[in-house]
Amino acid sequence: MKYKFHIKNLSFDLEVEKLEDVAGKLEGKIASVIASEIGTNEELNREIDSIASTSKSFITLEEFDYDWEKAVQYTQNSDVSILLLQDGKKYRIKEYSRQKLKKNLFVVARNNAELVFGVDYYDQWDDESKIKQDKYLFDLGTWNSQVAFVNIDLTGAVNVNEVQPFFRCIFINSTEVGQTGIIALINSKTNMEFGLLYSGSDEDPLTVIQKDVSFKGIFWQELKANNGGGIQLVMEDCNLEQVDPPVYFEKKLIFSPDSVQLENGSFNQIENLFQGFGNSSNIIFVEGMTFLLPPTTYYKNYHNRYNQDTVERANHDSFHLIRHIPKRGEKFLMSRSYTDNGDLKADMLRNVINWERLGLPPQKNIVRELQAGDRISINGELYTIKVKDRLVGVNFASEYRLNGQDSYYTNEFKLDRDLPSSIPKVVEVEIIESRGEQLLDKQPRNGYLIFKYNKNWQTNTEIDHGLDYMLASNPFGVLSYNHVEISIWAKNVKHQGFYRQSKSGKGYSKGYTLINCTGFNDQFAPKVPVSDHGEMPSEASDFLTFLDQFILSKINV
Repeated sequence: MKYKFHIKNLSFDLEVEKLEDVAGKLEGKIASVIASEIGTNEELNREIDSIASTSKSFITLEEFDYDWEKAVQYTQNSDVSILLLQDGKKYRIKEYSRQKLKKNLFVVARNNAELVFGVDYYDQWDDESKIKQDKYLFDLGTWNSQVAFVNIDLTGAVNVNEVQPFFRCIFINSTEVGQTGIIALINSKTNMEFGLLYSGSDEDPLTVIQKDVSFKGIFWQELKANNGGGIQLVMEDCNLEQVDPPVYFEKKLIFSPDSVQLENGSFNQIENLFQGFGNSSNIIFVEGMTFLLPPTTYYKNYHNRYNQDTVERANHDSFHLIRHIPKRGEKFLMSRSYTDNGDLKADMLRNVINWERLGLPPQKNIVRELQAGDRISINGELYTIKVKDRLVGVNFASEYRLNGQDSYYTNEFKLDRDLPSSIPKVVEVEIIESRGEQLLDKQPRNGYLIFKYNKNWQTNTEIDHGLDYMLASNPFGVLSYNHVEISIWAKNVKHQGFYRQSKSGKGYSKGYTLINCTGFNDQFAPKVPVSDHGEMPSEASDFLTFLDQFILSKINV
């Protein structure tokens, strides 16, 4: 689609200057930006002369030898605000960093062009990678201006197959107060997230325009009214589709007492930012047994402190640390389990001891990974573990915190009968029979790496929950994750994905209008009535008109 533009009050006319005046002006404004990239003064002058000699009101990537960052920064340090891409051309920007904008930027094509960002199969979890990649293309900061992509398809590079892919995002701005502006994406196919954007206040308008957009990806938008309800989202003729990443991988696994090795692949495939938060866990399921993949925070904040250890990392790519698999005859400590108010559960134990919560002096003790079906001895009495589960709710990770980080990650074990009331809060346990011990023969076994989010992973000697139960999870990603205080006007929009809503508690929405729209469900629940008619807000319609004539007058010369 090609947009034709008309405007009443064009406020961005550029005066034509003499060539020598343009060169001097450019040299003064952008020398500091370009010099570090180009090198010598002689090279800088050649660059300035080459660009200035065109005497045009737009630039092209070709003029900058396809250097994306240099071209964008040129627009931020000159009177030129249009970056024109050639029709039918695909531009590959393999390495990039987020560009800070302080003034207007319009990236356009007369009909259609494509920008592809990133290198294929980038490993986001590789701390030693020297490849320059960024989650965001543009940092708007406290910017109060206008930016638009028109007739440009935006594509992120091919991702590694993992539970939290490296999804790239177009815009982010500051959380500070007072920012305004207009941000638009028009006539675009994309798999990149539109933006993580924050309001400036209740009254300062930040207008977000999405028109003729086709999106297929993991996240689309996160609009936050942290400073009040000043964000106004305008959507027209958009088809937005959420694609779920995987939540599990089948692998060949080789166990040792304190770690598990992959025959192929990487534990990075299951790494995620939720790992280390209350209702999320990464586990292994093999031969009816579960093994937690503890995050590094567990080792640094819990294991190391009580065992005088120095573990710095849990995930080593091809292998991952696990809690110790016990053998017959091993003795160690476990704690009685208890309710939130501290009442003991008569028939239940925990493998991670919260010494502070129990009011007991800590002792050195290696946590064991027991299984449903294991047989143990306590004070000479034999017990069978009937049920193994994670501690339900956020207490699974959050009951014990250090340095502001979740550090607990306990399992809860239900025995075949009650413990005597005289048994203390912390007991010594001896292993009589360990199901996990059979895995220590160094033979590869089929198993699953599973990302469990808001899902339990119980094993039970009397109930076979089935493989589907164990593999079930909520995948990473939502289509929209917005504060209720924003405003929305949408027409002919298909919202095919989860709408997550929360609140900032600041300010108020200016209203919601949905005209011939589908898919605004799930948690979508505005606090004001939703209208089914009404004109596009004037801030958006005026800007579209402005773009029409502004771009037409500048690029068709």
